[in-house]
Amino acid sequence: MLPAMFASRSRTALTMTALGATLATGIGAAGMSAAASTGAVSDPPATVHPTTAHATVTQPVVSSSSDQAPRLGPASGAEGPVGAPVRLKARPLPKRQWVDPLPSATVTSCFGQRWGRLHAGVDLAAAHGAPVVAAGAGTVVSAGPNGGYGNAILIDHGNGYLTHYGHLSVIDVEVGQVVKAGEHIGDEGSTGNSTGPHLHFEVHEGHFQNPLEPTAWMRGHGVEISGCPA
Repeated sequence: MLPAMFASRSRTALTMTALGATLATGIGAAGMSAAASTGAVSDPPATVHPTTAHATVTQPVVSSSSDQAPRLGPASGAEGPVGAPVRLKARPLPKRQWVDPLPSATVTSCFGQRWGRLHAGVDLAAAHGAPVVAAGAGTVVSAGPNGGYGNAILIDHGNGYLTHYGHLSVIDVEVGQVVKAGEHIGDEGSTGNSTGPHLHFEVHEGHFQNPLEPTAWMRGHGVEISGCPA
């Protein structure tokens, strides 16, 4: 009885195997027939991998309304309207600047009669060798020994006035040099007819040896040199 059962099961297994083979053969034949009818050979399916590529942009990129970049014009080789030229706001020219020629000094003698003759400037005393600066912008017209003034500098300011600096220990400019207001021109000293270190400072109108009271003139140009009557 048992051998008959095993034989029955074996025949069933063989029958199923044959049926599967027959189906596989039919499917394969159908696939080959389809490929032959289209003339193409099918490739095995590709493995799908993630990608970082972006989709192709099909719409024009438009800048945001807050973009303030200048537009390009024909001169730059690009198309587009040229912006209106920039107009700079007109600024007034700066006023002529004047400064104290020896701000560290103390007034020791003012403009006026002294010892029977005119003292034509103001004496400004500071430590020997203190830096002396140009009272205003101008051109050096004289620089060197000048009698009782000792080492002296004369600057023409181009506005009808000249300033004169006497008794210097050192001269650091030369004739023809253009200087700015506040520029170092020499050092205070006691050369010439001098009783001690000081700067003898004068202002002349029109030409040299036409002196004005210097502290009043400087005050009128915004520089206060205290120590002399107003």
